[in-house]
Amino acid sequence: MHWEAILQALRETFPAETIEAQAGLIDETFIALPPDGIHLAVQVLIERFDLRHLSTITSQDTGGEIELLYHFWGGRGLTLRTSLPREKPHIATLTDLIPGAAFYEREVSEMLGVTFDGFPDPYPLLLPDDWDGQPPLRQEESND
Repeated sequence: MHWEAILQALRETFPAETIEAQAGLIDETFIALPPDGIHLAVQVLIERFDLRHLSTITSQDTGGEIELLYHFWGGRGLTLRTSLPREKPHIATLTDLIPGAAFYEREVSEMLGVTFDGFPDPYPLLLPDDWDGQPPLRQEESND
């Protein structure tokens, strides 16, 4: 996998954005993108580089935002990173490009309250069907 070529393709796809790669500890490259660019970036990865192995989607509540990390594997790791507002976190689904993303999106949706726009069947994965509380991995909001 030619990581410099991927980085260049993403820069060409998003000319108005400053797109930089950050090296991880072990054969991992991180690229930060705005939320509305993730779907198109994944489409570029698939169409131009045949990179379609989405290993997982991880996420965390940083206190100010919900961070999403899309982990791809193609001999080395490539992670697309984005952040969503805590108030109404939503992002386009990847299930139209990578059907296997459904499991990861359902988990992130339940655990952190992220809405994946266009997700075909958002039934519960881990929580009871009648769950009516705050998403379990969301930090408590303080009133300070």
